[in-house]
Amino acid sequence: MKLKELRKSKNLTQKDMGTILNVAPTTYLGYEKEINEPTIETLKKLADYYHVTLDYLVDREFANDIGYLTEQQLNLLNLIKTLDNRQCTKAEAYIYGLIDAKEEFNKNIKSTNIGA
Repeated sequence: MKLKELRKSKNLTQKDMGTILNVAPTTYLGYEKEINEPTIETLKKLADYYHVTLDYLVDREFANDIGYLTEQQLNLLNLIKTLDNRQCTKAEAYIYGLIDAKEEFNKNIKSTNIGA
């Protein structure tokens, strides 16, 4: 699990996390060292607290019909979840613009290589 990495990214101690989760610091230490297994409720609290998925928390790659997503892609999805409908529409248009620009660039490269 990524508990230690996440905790340190927030500059928190194991005691702090024990307080946040309402468990003893030694219990939390056991979670980090993978000696103790947190309950599903504790895992949900941790995921919510760190704004990550349960899959990310337990080092499991997220897979769906579009395949595995990188950490960067998951971070983008988490950012998108914070947008309202108007912002989502703008973000979608921007992303399509990026895709169109990439396709145009690739077409230009191919036509340049063919003429060479």
